[in-house]
Amino acid sequence: MRHIFPINSRELKAARYGPKVFANSIPKAGTNVLSQMLNQIPCIAPRWTYAIDNSIPGYFKQLYYVKKGQVVTAHMYRSQELVDFLYGNGFRILFIIRDLRDIATSNAFYITYIDKPHRLHSYFTSLPNDSERLMASITGIDGHLLKDGVRSKSIGEHAEAYLPWLDDPNCLTIRFEDLIGSSGGGRDKKQIDIVNSVLKHIDIKLSESEIKELVTKIFFSGSRTFRKGKIGDWKNHFTEEHKRVFKEVAGKALIKLGYENGYDW
Repeated sequence: MRHIFPINSRELKAARYGPKVFANSIPKAGTNVLSQMLNQIPCIAPRWTYAIDNSIPGYFKQLYYVKKGQVVTAHMYRSQELVDFLYGNGFRILFIIRDLRDIATSNAFYITYIDKPHRLHSYFTSLPNDSERLMASITGIDGHLLKDGVRSKSIGEHAEAYLPWLDDPNCLTIRFEDLIGSSGGGRDKKQIDIVNSVLKHIDIKLSESEIKELVTKIFFSGSRTFRKGKIGDWKNHFTEEHKRVFKEVAGKALIKLGYENGYDW
């Protein structure tokens, strides 16, 4: 996406007045829902939205070419180098989070049934049932069990690496559960409130009628990575053993993210 040229009036407005947005998340936390919301904003150019893959060398150069009116999505840990670059180049930073139990559940089904090229797909499909796949999503997988020999981290280890974003004063943290509204099992007032917070953070003003129109288009099921997107789906899949192990490997992170006050759940 280095060579971005406006081809209509909306993109021309975006190129002149739009923000540069870095939309970051823990994988399966709601990146597509956040992108869908941002792409409804008039001075954002949806055609320019794309994902940064930090496993590919040179991703900083990709960020360097981001223009006004462009949204970049990512799954990136916080580092001082990244923060300095984003601040120095005028990015507005958003970080979307979600209940880690729902993330673990979504991830297990996504890898098994949707993302066949995923490096863990063959391992997950080799397991005898969804219960064991969910357990693998929670605990991680030893490298010797995988074709590439690279260990897959537990949900807790993965989440802990993202937690520093919560304390970044220039980063707005968004809860998936607040953004999806009643269509996904949330509350419409919370949805309006979080949309207003996002608009304020990226310095965009919309009328009340524009915001009401925008929120009707946030939650959708057309994405390739979409499965359910519902709040609390983990309760339909976690056994007592899943709960016990999850508390061991990710209970602390779940509390830090604000989804529980302790271990009695």
